[in-house]
Amino acid sequence: AEHPFNIVISASLRSSYLQSSTEANSRSRNNPPLRIALFGGSVTIGRGCEAGKRSMQNFNCAWPMRLQLLINQFFDMDLVKVYNLGVGGTNSGVATNMVKYWMYPTELAKVGPDVVVNSYSTNDSLPPWDLKDDPNADLVTAVLDQARNGLQQFIRAALTSNRCRVPPLVVHVDDYLGPQQVFLLGEMSYNTAMLQLAKWYDTFAISYGEVVRDISWLEGDFTFFNKNDVHFSNWAHQTIAWSIGFASLELLSTFCDDEFARAVYNFTSTAEHNMIPNNHLYLPPPLTRELLRKDVEEKHAEALISAQESYVAMGCSNKTAGDDDNELEDRSPCIVSWIATPGGYGAPQISHFMDRHSKNSGVPIRGWKTENQLAEGWGNKIGWVATQSDEQQR
Repeated sequence: AEHPFNIVISASLRSSYLQSSTEANSRSRNNPPLRIALFGGSVTIGRGCEAGKRSMQNFNCAWPMRLQLLINQFFDMDLVKVYNLGVGGTNSGVATNMVKYWMYPTELAKVGPDVVVNSYSTNDSLPPWDLKDDPNADLVTAVLDQARNGLQQFIRAALTSNRCRVPPLVVHVDDYLGPQQVFLLGEMSYNTAMLQLAKWYDTFAISYGEVVRDISWLEGDFTFFNKNDVHFSNWAHQTIAWSIGFASLELLSTFCDDEFARAVYNFTSTAEHNMIPNNHLYLPPPLTRELLRKDVEEKHAEALISAQESYVAMGCSNKTAGDDDNELEDRSPCIVSWIATPGGYGAPQISHFMDRHSKNSGVPIRGWKTENQLAEGWGNKIGWVATQSDEQQR
């Protein structure tokens, strides 16, 4: 019989990182902490988190740091380390490239993350710019499709980022309540897309909005919600950390119950009857409007064949369990790759990089400079911009 908690079982198949690298099924204080790569926009990096202070970011106040402190203090050990890789004014497309091209901090790039978190619900919920002022536009559907497409590309990149190794556990955090459009269903479009994809890919979805939506929207309590802005105060950030912590404990508890049931009642998940446990490259077909119900079985079969071919082509059968503990090769096809962001790879780093490579190549740089205007999150970014036309640069 199919296991009643197939989603949790499938997620657990990707969670070998929960076990000791030296002693199977043991937990030791000498084990490295669980590495969590967390992606998001300005909400994730704590913009507006500290009351009375107008700052573009506050990593210590933001919920990722609070989550790390909550978990480690609860277990009285350094169980997790959260890498907050948020960049204000970006969406899931940026995070997809960061995962795909292994754009992690040096420490994390050596081994890769155990858990990958997408918390781009706010920016992925923004109605398309070309439709915002169109009175006839269906913003509910537009945001739903936009969120599904962006989040799905991120999921597929994350689940194949480790190649032959066990994929990271992919977690979606919906920390959005509004206000970006007038339609209530539109404000909930991201949550709808997230839940669809979590079921389709057997990933882990957590919604802070579901926790506080009633008291914020129906009772008018704005402790956990900013009715004038997508950014909110420290109370909301702390509640997000609590919500994720509780959901994680619930997942762990369910997993343990499932393992007990599998041992006692010999339950078997459907995932164990195909290549998923042995072939970490398998992905179901993309969930799109064009996918027909009558074609689902055929598309899944094609996806499995494709995974098998990639498994052989990449020599995954020659990998051993011990390979998971080795340092990984550089995954980026570029000489160097970076995301310009305040507090990270900023204007000085960009200028230094360009000057150094200009000197090494002997090619002078004319008509370009760094731009560092951060007054408004979406429009003004740190970047490398042209100051002259093509003709003038020659």
